[in-house]
Amino acid sequence: MEGFFCFAFVAGVVGVIVWQFIETQRAVATTTVASACPPAEAAQIVRGAFGGPRAVLWTTAAGPGTINMRRRGVRGGITMSITVEPRPGGGSEVAMWASETVVYLGFLVNFAGVVNRRKAAIERLLTADPADR
Repeated sequence: MEGFFCFAFVAGVVGVIVWQFIETQRAVATTTVASACPPAEAAQIVRGAFGGPRAVLWTTAAGPGTINMRRRGVRGGITMSITVEPRPGGGSEVAMWASETVVYLGFLVNFAGVVNRRKAAIERLLTADPADR
């Protein structure tokens, strides 16, 4: 019985490490969203995704994107960069990625899950019907 609990504990720790590794890879990868919104409106939607109660947790930062937001946190947090560019057929293309990170143990990034949730929220806002915004 003790062997089973030891195995379950080790399997749980390995599972959490693998999950965090996957979250980290998703955070640093570039997510691109095509939107029917013109670039100025898309930029306004992106900025709004960091407003409200979230404004306490995010601050503007320097970075390679059109919009750069840094998550406040221990050891500087993580910077999320977003570029908004016009598409040839109309609308805009929005690219999002973690441009500055704090790495732990060589593969874990601080606040990777938070960036992934912001990416998903921004994608939902950009692809939503204008009447639903």
